[in-house]
Amino acid sequence: MQASGVPSSAILRSMTLDKKSFFERTMHTPDSPERAIQRAALRDISVALIPLHRHLIDEARSDYAFAYEREITSPVHLLQMLKDDPFFDWLKPLTAVIVDIDEMARTDFQTSDTDAIYDRLDALVGSSAGETDFATHYREILQRDVNVAMAHAAVRQTLLRLGRSGAADQSQKKDQNHGTDKSGDQ
Repeated sequence: MQASGVPSSAILRSMTLDKKSFFERTMHTPDSPERAIQRAALRDISVALIPLHRHLIDEARSDYAFAYEREITSPVHLLQMLKDDPFFDWLKPLTAVIVDIDEMARTDFQTSDTDAIYDRLDALVGSSAGETDFATHYREILQRDVNVAMAHAAVRQTLLRLGRSGAADQSQKKDQNHGTDKSGDQ
């Protein structure tokens, strides 16, 4: 330790861990092989969702500027609008699921937790999407913006890797392995 009370750089270097080792050692108990696969799939989904979320925010920002003839001029202003303005409320379900996935990937979780994430994502961007405020905005933007469409495809592909633990989903995976879907198309 130096006279100023600050540890020397040699001591700090010996005390530091790389980020990956730190998270592996401190955030959850050792994973079973199945849970390790689920954790990796959660991380992959999170990585795939970020560009989709960013593109949706960009499109919502453009829509806001068109509707109100006012530009959102700074990142701080945009963040405040995303948080407080009703115009952007439709994005909150996707934001919430991204946060939940990131928290879950760092902690212990049960298979039922991954099933719940799968269901929430499927309800937002998948085949179970209903007539929610999110779905209405999402479909419209998905049809007009190629970046959103590409990010959507990446999320859907990654979501297939997570899958569900239920028997119905096991038969769907079996069909996918044989090159068919439920409609019989290849």
